[in-house]
Amino acid sequence: MKERLDDLIALQNVEIEIFKAEEGLRELPKEIEEIDSIIQARKTSLNAVDEEIAALEEKKTPLESELKENQTILDAADARIKKIKTNKEYLALQREIDLAKKRKADIEEQLLTIMDRVEKKGTEKERIQKSFDADRVILDEKKEGLLAQIRELESVVAEYKGKDQKLRKSVDPSLLSKYDRIRQSKKGIAVVECADGVCKGCHMHIPPQLYNELVRGDKMINCPACQRILYISAKPENAEE
Repeated sequence: MKERLDDLIALQNVEIEIFKAEEGLRELPKEIEEIDSIIQARKTSLNAVDEEIAALEEKKTPLESELKENQTILDAADARIKKIKTNKEYLALQREIDLAKKRKADIEEQLLTIMDRVEKKGTEKERIQKSFDADRVILDEKKEGLLAQIRELESVVAEYKGKDQKLRKSVDPSLLSKYDRIRQSKKGIAVVECADGVCKGCHMHIPPQLYNELVRGDKMINCPACQRILYISAKPENAEE
């Protein structure tokens, strides 16, 4: 009986390792996706600031062209004013100059507002970039650690995947069927140790008589509470007592 249980325990140990590795291989990629999402969100924030700066710079171009044209008008008016002979012509030109100066002041104010916003956006971008650079080091290290864990778990699965099939062939078919049935209902743990009369699967005491039968080791014993298959690591000297 002990050999049959040893085969079953060996099978369970291998399948537990496979289960834990496969569970990790399901969960770890989610953590990597989360890191990638954080990085992408930071990149999106930086791109958004760049787009806003580009849009502001685009607004500057026609204003700067208009300012240049306006200055040309003012320069031409200054040249013409010296040649004016009548008061009427003078007043008309003066109104033209006043309008040009007013438009110039308006354009310059718009340009100053845009440049101020560009400067603020540049400061915002610098802050985001600085924070991103600091966090990126941590995120990249964490991601590399997760990738290393995935590689390790993949090697565990590769190492144990063939062993479980070999061990299954060595277990009695009827016992294997019972093991699988219990394992499916008990989260993968079908065989547990019983120490000092306590099942380590459900932590319940088993009846003394049943414990003595378990110690004798002449038949398969299930925990009355959780139905798991029980074994003992060493035979207590006072078990019959």
